[in-house]
Amino acid sequence: FKAKGVLFMRKFTLVSMIMALCILFSCSLVQAQEMRTIAVDGSSTIKVAPNKATVSISITNSAKNSKEAANKNAAVMNKIQSALLGLTITEENIQTTNYSLYPIYDAKSNSREITGYSVTNEISVNIDNIALVGIVIDTAINSGASNVDSIEFGLKDSQQYKEKALREAILDAKRKAEVVASTLGKNIVNVVSVNTNNTYIETRNMNNAMYMKSSADMSASSPVQEGEINVRSNVSVVFEMN
Repeated sequence: FKAKGVLFMRKFTLVSMIMALCILFSCSLVQAQEMRTIAVDGSSTIKVAPNKATVSISITNSAKNSKEAANKNAAVMNKIQSALLGLTITEENIQTTNYSLYPIYDAKSNSREITGYSVTNEISVNIDNIALVGIVIDTAINSGASNVDSIEFGLKDSQQYKEKALREAILDAKRKAEVVASTLGKNIVNVVSVNTNNTYIETRNMNNAMYMKSSADMSASSPVQEGEINVRSNVSVVFEMN
């Protein structure tokens, strides 16, 4: 019986130690799970004057046969491009974005008789000097362009503005967290996680801006107000409090 008693005590002691370790381990898990956190959103918007623009210019003309329509269109486009090159716009900054040639049918007849052909040629002009936007438009129109379809303003070095907006958004989130924590009598002690996947630039577009040729005085540059571009950033940050 004495030997059995000793064996029982050993088993009891071992079980007690295991239970004690389990209790300690459980306590450490509870403490970890009881981390006090606060999740806040931060945002920022910075306004920047654009320093580049892209102007979309198109020519549309028609003729009785496709070759004549294409030749007439090409002659006008060559004149426009030569005039733009004279404004220090380089060839690399002039690109064809659309070219279409299609038949014109007799609208008064159901016979699908072709009465002519229409050609549309569209180019985009990248401008590094904002002051030239109005001059480019006037030059293109005076050289035979049919339409100025759109003007898009942008930023040459967008990354630096994105980073500035992101920093301000993070600071905004930190200020909000500190206000909440101090109001509750707590302190911000650490950052648990950060989501920074929403930083973008709102380019300014003037779509369907139609600049038609007219007999009006074209000596002054077309008034184009570039305005400002919004660079926005939104972040979500989880802070630890104590």
